[in-house]
Amino acid sequence: MSASACIVSVVRPALDVRTYHKEARSLAAAGWDVTVIGRDPGPPRVVDGIRILPLRTAHGAGRALAQVRALRLALGTRADVYHVADLELLPAALLLKRTRRPIVYDCIEDYPAYMHLKPWLPPRARPVAAAAVARLERFVTARLDAVLTADEGTAERLRRWQPATIVLHNFPRRTDFAPAPPEARRPLDVLYHGSLPAYHLEALVEIGRRLARRVPDFRCSIVGEPDSARAWAEFAEGLARHGLNGRMTLRPRVPFRQVPALLGLARTGVVPLPDVAKFRTNVPMKLFEYLAAGVPVVTSDLPPARRLLEGSDAAVLVPPGDHDAFADALARLVRDPGAAAALARRGLELVRERCHWEREEAMLLRVYGDLLCGPGVASLAAAMQA
Repeated sequence: MSASACIVSVVRPALDVRTYHKEARSLAAAGWDVTVIGRDPGPPRVVDGIRILPLRTAHGAGRALAQVRALRLALGTRADVYHVADLELLPAALLLKRTRRPIVYDCIEDYPAYMHLKPWLPPRARPVAAAAVARLERFVTARLDAVLTADEGTAERLRRWQPATIVLHNFPRRTDFAPAPPEARRPLDVLYHGSLPAYHLEALVEIGRRLARRVPDFRCSIVGEPDSARAWAEFAEGLARHGLNGRMTLRPRVPFRQVPALLGLARTGVVPLPDVAKFRTNVPMKLFEYLAAGVPVVTSDLPPARRLLEGSDAAVLVPPGDHDAFADALARLVRDPGAAAALARRGLELVRERCHWEREEAMLLRVYGDLLCGPGVASLAAAMQA
């Protein structure tokens, strides 16, 4: 009989890139019986051998009811290991702990820093919210069995309360991405895909305005969903004001399995992160997806990217917030296919050699093995399988 794991979230989609496409698929491939609970409009079903238990998207007071339903579904799985992927499910994690099963907290963001970027929080309330979130994490993580993070900065903070804190970078699977052939048509000069808070949309408009002076006929596609109606309206107004309609277009988010094909349409990628506390810690997943797809990328010169790219010369790093520097770098790559191809080759090499999920997967399986049967027994079992 296989060991079982339940990954539960009320915020992330059931088919989330990290929790489903990376963690759940890796566990299932290693023989675990995996259930994922997350936002999904469909019925319960099995995908890739993984059981999906859907939750409807909830807002306001409905979020509390969703948490209760997620907890009930999780308890119903009677899993050997529970894997909680949301900050707001930390109270539920303490309740799950009463089952005497190992509990993992997958801390995907620097949540205290993230509170300072939440548009729905009044500015004066953000420091208070950040402090409250930090206290919640401190209290709960010390009582759990392991913490996973997506970056070293968050891990360093949480290790003060939970020594069993492990970094699992959100690097792409090498088997999920492949560069388009050299002769492939790439109709997009610039591509951005991913989350679209107002500050990203503002930066993209400013970069586009400056790029239009350097490459008048450029074409840019932005793929994602603005996080508010106001952000969408301000973005549309900015395009119209600067004459960018037709040159910059906004497309709906695509399912993860379509992302590699989307990236194959682009000549360059852009990651214009602002210099704020969250991005001095968190690693942008899209940066490494661009590299894995052979797309040359221009990104903000911030500590996480600088550390992970060190010595590779695999991307162009420019000062965060310097829209002219972003436009200059993108224009050079669009105009010089040889330089763009060389940069893309270095990016592919970096992903193939060290920045790939297959490397992180081994750590995930080791953590789960230790939680299930203890580090000594897990090591013996691994040696017997070798």
